[in-house]
Amino acid sequence: IEYDFFYEPWTYHFFSSNFNPDSYDCVRDKFIGNYRTESNPISVERGECFNSTELGGNHCGSLHKKIILQPGESSRLIFMLGVGSREEKGYEIKKKYSDLTNVDKAFHDLKNYWEEKTSLFKCKTPHKGFDSMINIWTLYQAETCVVWSRFGSFIETGGRVGIGYRDTSQDIMGVVHTNPNKTKERILELLQGHTSFGYGLHLFDPEVFKPKENKLPGVKLPTVVPTKNPSDIIHGMEDVCSDDAIWLVASICEWIVENGDLDFFNHVVPFANGGDATVYEHLTRILDFSAKYVGQTGICQGLRADWNDCLNLGGGESSMVSFMHYWAIKIFIESAKQLNRNDDVAKYIEMAEKVKNACEEVLWDGEWYLRGFTKTGKKIGTNETEEGKVFLNAQSWAVLSGVASEERAIKSMDAVDKFLYSKYGLHLLYPAYGKPNDEIGYVTRVYKGIKENASIFSHPNPWAVIAECELGRGNRAMKFYDAILPYNQNDMIEIRQSEPYSYCQFIMGKDHTAHGRARHPWLTGTASWFYTAATKNILGIKPTYQGLVIDPCIPSDWKEFEVIRKWRGATYNIKVSNPNSIEKGIYSIKINGEIVNNPIPIAPKGTIVNVEVIMR
Repeated sequence: IEYDFFYEPWTYHFFSSNFNPDSYDCVRDKFIGNYRTESNPISVERGECFNSTELGGNHCGSLHKKIILQPGESSRLIFMLGVGSREEKGYEIKKKYSDLTNVDKAFHDLKNYWEEKTSLFKCKTPHKGFDSMINIWTLYQAETCVVWSRFGSFIETGGRVGIGYRDTSQDIMGVVHTNPNKTKERILELLQGHTSFGYGLHLFDPEVFKPKENKLPGVKLPTVVPTKNPSDIIHGMEDVCSDDAIWLVASICEWIVENGDLDFFNHVVPFANGGDATVYEHLTRILDFSAKYVGQTGICQGLRADWNDCLNLGGGESSMVSFMHYWAIKIFIESAKQLNRNDDVAKYIEMAEKVKNACEEVLWDGEWYLRGFTKTGKKIGTNETEEGKVFLNAQSWAVLSGVASEERAIKSMDAVDKFLYSKYGLHLLYPAYGKPNDEIGYVTRVYKGIKENASIFSHPNPWAVIAECELGRGNRAMKFYDAILPYNQNDMIEIRQSEPYSYCQFIMGKDHTAHGRARHPWLTGTASWFYTAATKNILGIKPTYQGLVIDPCIPSDWKEFEVIRKWRGATYNIKVSNPNSIEKGIYSIKINGEIVNNPIPIAPKGTIVNVEVIMR
């Protein structure tokens, strides 16, 4: 079966098999039948296809073979779906994979491809669901996101074209070790979507920046498809989301720490609006942009929106972005030190202190941190209002960024547990908004318990896990981790209504009649962040410029766990014992019987490092 893509006459799809079919269908409507869906096609029900074909129309590929099997007998049917014409690819693929030896080899190669990725980090803990998700499913989901961004989403189809700046920047962070080439490619695309002013293009198609190829010179296509130029997609300040580019600072530094390629900072990449700069200079412009656009209180402006697209702050201020700014500056300073950029180290230490002081001076509300201010100076996320009193992101980011003092950090995360926790995960805010207030944003017009208005928005949940690990509260961290863990919701699938191995964008909140129902699986930054939270914060295995840090924060009932971590060509076999049932704290680290300190030195490529850790 061959299908040509009408508006791209150079593109063909084919569907074939290793057998001669007894019947077939090429017309989707004929295969499915009137008033039916993919769940009950008429061709399947009648046990035979209609041999339908049609030029144009709504196509499908269906091949039918009658088989009679005796007891214990088996038969292998091979189906092949690909891109290319029959002459160029189809017949070649059909011939190759009609040989079962080649099929077995292809499947073996596919298994090896994923086994190689999953072998880079393997854990064995007392928590089977944790092991299943981290060793396989969460990594797989994070890999899917970094490859597809949000292009392949059934939810977003028709609503957006291109990669989201913040989405892709965060997707990168979880898989720098398993997919260094694709993450580097994404980093370069994001840098090309970065403007010389310091902000990133919120949504753009990387193909815009690539040379155009005229595949059929002289052929006029049947419709006019406008060709975009880079200048067409560069928006002004009115569409800048204040958080977008900040994520890229951490992603690039994570990639360099993982791969040891400090020279990447010197790589020159063009700006979206013209001119170019080194990767290092791109990052300084991001940090300087956030430092420039602050409000009267010294807190970063929210601009069109921050991470919460429905919190349209306009001229208001975002606590989350200020916390993120401080976090990114600290990460960048470590890189500047490695490059001996001493002037920049001093500059950004001073900038970080200024950001921290502003946050601590104006954002504390008594029991938790404010989410920000409207453009008229009214507080968002305060105990003084009836709705939207406490926001998750303001608390988690105050702690994980390092801004919050210990006393305030404990109070703010206790508020998260008290007001935002549920058995399905942490709510984004509480109580839900019920009265439209456009000074706060569109969030006040969203139905209660859905998406940004007090749903259990999955993406911020791992930030709370990381925050609890920063406080050394492993039991609380695991409580938050377990609540939203898909593995744990397999026995409530009638409520969840989604796969028990994929994180979803959000789960209906307690103010919604369908509390617990999950929506929008697979393509969410939740996967990358939960993989990070689990591996680097709960298990505590963190690559740094100086070496491998081991600093777990675990439930007190975990007596031991093991990790195999491959980093820069060396294999670290790590065994952690917790004889005193504590949540955080290292008593000793031994390598091959010798006591060492954190971080563990970077081992030569090809070596095996046996690490014994005792918590106390």
